[in-house]
Amino acid sequence: MTKKELALIEQYAKSLVEVAIEKDFLNALKEDVYAILETMKASNLDKILSSLAYAPDDKANLVRLLKDSSSVYVNNFLDVVLQNQREYLLFDMLKTVLKEIAQETNTYDVTVTSAIPLTEEQKNRVISVVMSKFGIQTGRLIETIDASIIGGFIISVNNQVIDTSIKRQLHDFKMKLI
Repeated sequence: MTKKELALIEQYAKSLVEVAIEKDFLNALKEDVYAILETMKASNLDKILSSLAYAPDDKANLVRLLKDSSSVYVNNFLDVVLQNQREYLLFDMLKTVLKEIAQETNTYDVTVTSAIPLTEEQKNRVISVVMSKFGIQTGRLIETIDASIIGGFIISVNNQVIDTSIKRQLHDFKMKLI
């Protein structure tokens, strides 16, 4: 991705977030963006929009389908993206919108990877640890199960990681022996 494209993505995302703040629409925007991103991932729409194999009209029609379940502000945003033929950047724009919202509200999603599913009590403890260690509010708690970490957990939030997994500890021990 070029610097120009990155700047475009940033500008589009900031503009949408600024409108959402002005119209007191930030939480609804966040939900709309999550829904669209999930739809795009599930249907490989992100790959289709960035592919040269599909005609621009076909891409535009696919993006218009996203408007059915979105708010008026998101629909206007999608219209502007289509008018300027930037649909190939839409997925990255929406991811950047979420980052902008997170920075604006100081609320970040927390990803927890563990070998077994966490109990509700453990999830609550993770949230309190994140809030105290990082000084941020938590958004969604995204739990992933990865038996290869053997035990412990890995917490990832706002590009910061706490890794207490047995796998990492064994790796560290191995490196000390070498």
